[in-house]
Amino acid sequence: MNHRRAIIWFRNDLRLHDHEALGLLANTVDVLAPVYCLDPRQFEIQPLGFPRLGPLRARFLIECLEDLRIGLEARGSGLYVALGEPEKVIPRLAQTLGAQVVFAEREVFGEGVRVERRLAAALEPLGVPLRGYWVNTLAHPSDLPFPVANLPEQFDQFREAVLAGDELRAPLPPPQRLPAYPAGLNAPTLATLTQAMGLAAEFAPDQDSGCKGGATVALARVREFVQGRRVSLDTLRGGAGEPDAARADRFAPWLARGALSPRRLYQYIRYSGLAAWAGELAAGVVEDLLRRDFCRFLALKRGGRLARSERIPALEDAGARTRFERWRRGETGEPYVDAHLRELAMTGRTSAFGRRLAASYLVHDLGLDWRWGAAWFASRPLDDDPCVNLANWMEVIGQWRVFDWPARLDPAEQAARRDPDGAYVNRWLGSVSAPVRRAGQSGA
Repeated sequence: MNHRRAIIWFRNDLRLHDHEALGLLANTVDVLAPVYCLDPRQFEIQPLGFPRLGPLRARFLIECLEDLRIGLEARGSGLYVALGEPEKVIPRLAQTLGAQVVFAEREVFGEGVRVERRLAAALEPLGVPLRGYWVNTLAHPSDLPFPVANLPEQFDQFREAVLAGDELRAPLPPPQRLPAYPAGLNAPTLATLTQAMGLAAEFAPDQDSGCKGGATVALARVREFVQGRRVSLDTLRGGAGEPDAARADRFAPWLARGALSPRRLYQYIRYSGLAAWAGELAAGVVEDLLRRDFCRFLALKRGGRLARSERIPALEDAGARTRFERWRRGETGEPYVDAHLRELAMTGRTSAFGRRLAASYLVHDLGLDWRWGAAWFASRPLDDDPCVNLANWMEVIGQWRVFDWPARLDPAEQAARRDPDGAYVNRWLGSVSAPVRRAGQSGA
């Protein structure tokens, strides 16, 4: 018998349900080593003065990993969490275990792609191939009505083409059992690793985001949401409800880390038995999920042409640095902008609109380089998605058209329309006595 051994390298696919590679490996190998690498580069302090991965998202990540470990162990496996660069850790592990193949989620943009290439090059002399899989989109690339190279440039065209095709793929169930975990493969506990990385002190109670990581929490939130809407339906005569409350945004942190499958979320709501609501609810969810898909496919299509966007210029001008720091802290003097930035800093979350407003203000009102803002948005939010973050900023500077918002948003106009009584501003800033700045005024 051929005792085939494999490694699965987890990245932003931290779940057991709807996981194509796990389903395949469960039935084709005898020994499987699930691995996650805490890459020290993720936690470096950037030249801009803040970490690449902030403490709120670091904690959320650790919670996701702990939940994944428990799920793997319940199926006869385990999770090896290593502190180190994947392109160094995984080849050494492949040699030690005699692994014949490594499976990993495909990335489409940024440092993740470069790490994949370096890992593939390091595995090649060992004769161990790196097999990529696609796991975090609602629409699978193989099911698109066109090759990614022919992806429409407008989201509306993409959405219509996808929805005009066949029914979206059903999510895969989690495997009941997994292949044997390699004997003797032990790793430090997650608590030990967080201490070694200097993260433990950052996880203070007053920084609680209100979101706990992990697939278990994510699936429970989906069930609770559907049950809550079902109760609301029973009490509303017209059954109109609040379809906007079903936006995928409320599940975004778990979607971003891959703790929740987009297909599982969509199908659960679509076939929830909510009668008249089901179509509206699912429509809101599918709109948001397809926007995520479109950003990812567009980044994949443009590939190397995006490399320039990743180079962050230095903050050498003192005036520009001051304006940026005030923006980052939510102290620009524009209350509606500052409220969204304070919410983001304190909780790791704010709405897609809030991020778009803050981005617009940084570029068009403060006259700052968008890449500084993009780096902050990549560091802080629990639901950071590099492709969605890029698309947001590309629209702000007029390079892409994805979300159909004006490049520049007037803060005063938006506050009057969206927060006329100042409830949102007061929640995050307290009572605001200073007059609201008009569009075009600098916060410096």
